[in-house]
Amino acid sequence: MLNEKQRQVVYEMSGNTIVSASPGSGKTKTLVARAQHRLEKIPSHKSLALITYTNAGADEISYRLTDQDNKVFIGTIHRFCLEFILRPFGWIYDWYKPRVITYDELNEFIEKKKPEFDLGIYALDDLNKIKINLDGKLDTTVQWNNSVDLETVANAFYEFLEDKKAIDFNGILYRSYKIIAENDFVVTSLANKFYEISIDEFQDTNIYQYEILKAIQQKKTCTFFMVGDEKQRIYRFAGAIDNVFEKASSDFEASIAILEVTYRSTTNIINTYSSLFDNHPELTNKSKYKDKDYKVIFKQTTKNDHNTTLEGLVDQFVNKLKVEPSKIAILSTQWRDALGVSKILRSKFRVVGLGALPHKSLNNSTFNLFRCLSRFSYSSTVRSLRVIRRAIELHVLENNFIISETEFNFITNSLISKFIQVDNSLSLTDGITEIQKVFDTTFKVTHSAFSELLSLIDEEEAPQWTFEKYIETLSGVAGITVNTIHQAKGLEYDVVILNQINENKIPYQMYLGQQGTDYIYADLTEESIEDGRTLLYVGVSRAKAVLIVLHNWKPSMFIDILKAANN
Repeated sequence: MLNEKQRQVVYEMSGNTIVSASPGSGKTKTLVARAQHRLEKIPSHKSLALITYTNAGADEISYRLTDQDNKVFIGTIHRFCLEFILRPFGWIYDWYKPRVITYDELNEFIEKKKPEFDLGIYALDDLNKIKINLDGKLDTTVQWNNSVDLETVANAFYEFLEDKKAIDFNGILYRSYKIIAENDFVVTSLANKFYEISIDEFQDTNIYQYEILKAIQQKKTCTFFMVGDEKQRIYRFAGAIDNVFEKASSDFEASIAILEVTYRSTTNIINTYSSLFDNHPELTNKSKYKDKDYKVIFKQTTKNDHNTTLEGLVDQFVNKLKVEPSKIAILSTQWRDALGVSKILRSKFRVVGLGALPHKSLNNSTFNLFRCLSRFSYSSTVRSLRVIRRAIELHVLENNFIISETEFNFITNSLISKFIQVDNSLSLTDGITEIQKVFDTTFKVTHSAFSELLSLIDEEEAPQWTFEKYIETLSGVAGITVNTIHQAKGLEYDVVILNQINENKIPYQMYLGQQGTDYIYADLTEESIEDGRTLLYVGVSRAKAVLIVLHNWKPSMFIDILKAANN
């Protein structure tokens, strides 16, 4: 059932619409209902597009939306650009069919260039910072801490990409924008193809995505439905632009609707996250927890007792209060802190999620498909199968494979059957090696992403893992979620423990070195403070019933604000 405001947004606001949705106000529910309604009226020659920020977001919407047939595109902006702009129109500039550069190729570049310049241990992170502005010039505003000149590295990297006939994710967006900006007939083609384009997590839209969508909107032949919450803009570092709702309201001539009824949290939790913003809208609480007077708990820990405190809290909820592990999340600001939590808990409790793995998160179609297969092996549902098929579609698209529908079905069946047959008792490294063989033989191409995965596994951690334990954890099924706040965005849990909400961590301050016994950090800026505020807002608002905030003797600057809201 939709509430009055949601019904208005879905059924009455037929033109371009921006929906500002606070935590727990039914953002995804409204987005799906709008799409379902548009499908009932869509002309036979038109399609819908639902653009999400992550593949997980696309999977969730795909699961909820019925009667999709071939009239709905659901995926990230990169996938949208590959499928509808780069592949069909790259010929205009004699661009080769787009293929995303592999991990092995990136390492080849790093090794090849060592005699000229050594990028150091963060080489891959630095390469990801290389991108082009809308005007075609190198973006020199990025935080570049390498001793090697940015322009020198960028020129060499772009030459290497050209030689390999490959592109990176930044290149997908720039080339798509260039095609759109310089070829009006492409814009007309896209505008005529789509009946409506919806964008989830609109607050994290970057300038390329914005300009591509704005160009399509100027044709006035399809509508736009933009959903998000500017208070949850946590991807500034990835290019999320400022004041995007206000900007889009003007550029897209869009009405703004505000969802002010929330269905997630206790009143105490709502008051806590609302206190982070002076102009926070007043929310109407219709959660089943609204009358529960559970106090938000703040605990100061020391280096000596932090681990035992955390373990004791989890024991209290799981063994004494009998809370289902899947309803508990422990969220940190950084992956390494999440890994530390996992190490503490995994000997006594089942922990799941990317933060529980012995390596940092990977963002490629190979690892995404690996994760989907792991989930299916523990939860063989129609939903899980649908997610696998979507992951295969993305993998095929990113790698520029050309396959028929018959081949696609064969690959799906083959991957699932071979994955299940891998011996779970193998060691972690042997198990992952076997999975690489499954991928390589099924797709008939080498998957270097597994080499990247193996290289990232903590050497001290590896002996403690079997392959069975790894895929069980990777599946994310029926365990305590250990993750970063960024990765938990869009999710909710009965019990949330925010870990190490300390000075220097939130807002984040880069460590610069040590002077005597003092640790030196970069100065805070208005942007870093705002980024810390929005990240903490997301973390607090994941909680439905119980929220516990752990900090040390130097708490985050926001702790006093949160405490004041609970007095």
